[in-house]
Amino acid sequence: MFVILRVNNSPKGFLKSRNHRKALEKARAESISTEKGLPFFILDIPEHMNDSSWERIAEKCGRYASRIVAPRCLSLPDCGRLKRFIPSFTPSLLVFNTALSVLDKASIDPCTVSITLTDRNALHPSRVHRLLPFSSTVRVITSHPEKYASACKNALDEYGASLIIRSAYESGTKRDIVICSDGGASPMMKGAAVFTHKQSTAGRLCFCCSGVELTDAHKKILPPDIEPTDFAGAVTELCGSSEYKRAVFSNIASACNICDDPSPDTCLRCYCEGRV
Repeated sequence: MFVILRVNNSPKGFLKSRNHRKALEKARAESISTEKGLPFFILDIPEHMNDSSWERIAEKCGRYASRIVAPRCLSLPDCGRLKRFIPSFTPSLLVFNTALSVLDKASIDPCTVSITLTDRNALHPSRVHRLLPFSSTVRVITSHPEKYASACKNALDEYGASLIIRSAYESGTKRDIVICSDGGASPMMKGAAVFTHKQSTAGRLCFCCSGVELTDAHKKILPPDIEPTDFAGAVTELCGSSEYKRAVFSNIASACNICDDPSPDTCLRCYCEGRV
């Protein structure tokens, strides 16, 4: 569970200060349900805040004061109970889902490419099998190989495939598609096609992913200045909701300037066929 801070314009006029205090005192956190998960809250706050106002906001947020989703342009106090929530797992999941979606549309011969997943914190053992239909060679770069033991066994038992577990990236003989789920792009990937959720110039072809398409219900109630990835991450990580677990990044910026068609799947196919 978490609290969204929705900034409202401060009252104007001669009694501005009193109206500001009154608006703050009347503010109540509104509970919003999620799909098969815990609810979250929206709290209206005035536009201009001082130290005592922030303390009052922290009181209204209660036990969720350390789980705040707010516009990135809004500066929260450096000290105190209020803490901004920064998604840790969701960007990794979104880049994984996005790469899968592009691979599916690209229709590449699995025998001609290798796929590398960088997952140093071992967040994706339960879903790595979804990569197996797209390449006969799937490698995982991780600092926790033991967490991939079951995934390796299942890949062999169910697909007759072997996952290759490594601690660092090494280039291979095939065209390599790297899914940087941990954001850890490396200069060693200079010949690869790289999917990442961080700004990067790694790879011969780099897909920088950002943005999330929110549900219509969420669009209606969320402030327009809330970063969609922050919200989707909070709903997923703090509420346990399934609404965005299959979501993909809505924006994919490609570094390719060769293709007439700028779609990511076309660019990826050009790379795999040696035209990039």
